[in-house]
Amino acid sequence: MQPMPILAWMYDLAREQSPSHDALTVMMQRSLAAGYNAVGLYLEHRFAYPSVPWPPPSGSLTPAGVTRLQEHFLPAGLRIVPFLNTLGHLEGFIRAQGGQRLSEGRSTGSAQICPTRSECVAFAHGLVNDAIDCFRDEWIHLGGDETRQLGQCPACAARVASVGKAGLYGEHYAALCKLVLDRGRRPCLWGDMLLEHPEALPHIPRQTLIFDWQYFNRPRDSTRRFRQAGFDVVCCPSVQTYNSGWCYLDATQSNIDEHAEDAAALGALGVLVTSWEFSYFTAYDTALPLIYAAGRRLSRGESWEAALRAEGGATYARLAAILGREIPAAAEFLKPGTWRQLRDRFVIRQNPFYLWQDWRAEACGPAGDRVLALCDRAALGLADDDPWQLPITLHRVAVGWVRLAESAAQRYADGQPAAAASVLEHGRELLESLRPPLRRAALSGGSCADAARLDRLAEKIATVCVRLRALSGVVWLPAFETLIHDAYVAGDEAAWRTAKD
Repeated sequence: MQPMPILAWMYDLAREQSPSHDALTVMMQRSLAAGYNAVGLYLEHRFAYPSVPWPPPSGSLTPAGVTRLQEHFLPAGLRIVPFLNTLGHLEGFIRAQGGQRLSEGRSTGSAQICPTRSECVAFAHGLVNDAIDCFRDEWIHLGGDETRQLGQCPACAARVASVGKAGLYGEHYAALCKLVLDRGRRPCLWGDMLLEHPEALPHIPRQTLIFDWQYFNRPRDSTRRFRQAGFDVVCCPSVQTYNSGWCYLDATQSNIDEHAEDAAALGALGVLVTSWEFSYFTAYDTALPLIYAAGRRLSRGESWEAALRAEGGATYARLAAILGREIPAAAEFLKPGTWRQLRDRFVIRQNPFYLWQDWRAEACGPAGDRVLALCDRAALGLADDDPWQLPITLHRVAVGWVRLAESAAQRYADGQPAAAASVLEHGRELLESLRPPLRRAALSGGSCADAARLDRLAEKIATVCVRLRALSGVVWLPAFETLIHDAYVAGDEAAWRTAKD
């Protein structure tokens, strides 16, 4: 690997992370030792911005905490870069009491503020000024990615009719970039919306640094486009945990290697390894050694195997191969490219029966046996409180749950709804085995919402058990697939709404 001026990684605080100062200190120390010279803190709403008129969530990073980190690590040569969002991905503000007024309009998942109304523009400018006041780094990352609601509200629709979505986006970020430049710093933007709306590029000052993320492709073509347009670029691969059960190890390693190669070939400033969304039954602690290993590979050219062993030890390298390579290869449902199907159907949709529906044929057969055998192999010799227990238990419980649900469905098909309910009661007990590793992850600064998500899954099972017992002795029965659906209503035989996810 050719050394570059910037070797950085980004920590996603915004997704329910509450690390202690001591944990952040260790993280920064290990990042520096691994060869990184910058760490990005991705904040969204989990920073105590002085300009925001309502309190931050519990456990948010504070200006005082940032000051302590900077005093310790800036003299040692580690930059600490703020990553904000100032248009899209502001759902943590919009869905807080007091923030509803900022919304561009109705949305699911991520949410965007309105770039036309003055109060929303002032809110975004306030976030930027707060970051400049607190963080000492030259770079202020303004976000700007995945702004899917451009032109949704009537005021923005009128502007789009005049200047297009590119003009709406470009004008919003031209003003924010100017604010950063006027205060003596350098603005940064994600590159995806500039690729989608290239007509926005003329609005963006050439001093702006573009962070080009291409998680499933090489960045060669996109980085070349930005460089030819006169922009400096940082190439941004990802640690592929957000789209998997634990991590797609081979895809992660090749994505990082390709970004480093293209960054060097095209004269980019460097590489930022992104990490995202450590919630919904995932946690940072088993991914951090992989992130540090990426630093060793980028800065020293070490092999991946040597770097993993150096940062995590031989046991870590072995478990990373099992969870990141062998388990995804054991089942079609889990393989790379399936976009975290296990966690989506099991946890994210808040109904564990959806996992049974979509994985029953495979999980109840040889593929499920292979996954369970790999989990047993991975768990051999691990302490009960080892961080690896979370991904191992997740996969083991997922297979076990699907098999229990299939057994319940068979009893129901045999006309025994009460017996089906009794089987499902064991499913609630099985899911409880996830609580200790989820609690341990929360205590180490991870998601505090995941324990409540586990409660929701148990409640869903209990609800279905009540429905089943109510059908004892009933001649006409709704299909089991109908009975377990969120939209099920007793007496609604046609059940139209249960045909929707």
